[in-house]
Amino acid sequence: MAIYAIGDVQGCCDELESLLARLRVDPDRDELWFVGDLVNRGPRSLDTLRLVRNLGKLATVVLGNHDLHLIALAFGNRSRAKARELSDVLDAPDGPQLVDWLRHRPLAYYRPELNTLMVHAGVPPQWDPLLT
Repeated sequence: MAIYAIGDVQGCCDELESLLARLRVDPDRDELWFVGDLVNRGPRSLDTLRLVRNLGKLATVVLGNHDLHLIALAFGNRSRAKARELSDVLDAPDGPQLVDWLRHRPLAYYRPELNTLMVHAGVPPQWDPLLT
């Protein structure tokens, strides 16, 4: 069994596809942990969201600040004027479903048997992982 932690994909779907091909993940034994920021700076945020969502239970995703920015845009809490990189997601026919899937991802993921807490940004060391 292997757990691969992948951070800050940022819409770079080509690079993610290349990485996944090199890893040769066994879906029956391995896990992919995405450590936030699936979207934004790269050219293929829409394809990145589709790919990761389609990984199903193989992928565990926590939200990063860029993911939260997309969610805020989708709900009208931010101006789209400076969101060109995310327009493809917001305007896609499946955009609302992708945003809905994304907004249901946690900010933190804790695996007690591994004593491991996954977050996009740090947490104070005195915080209890179970309460984070």
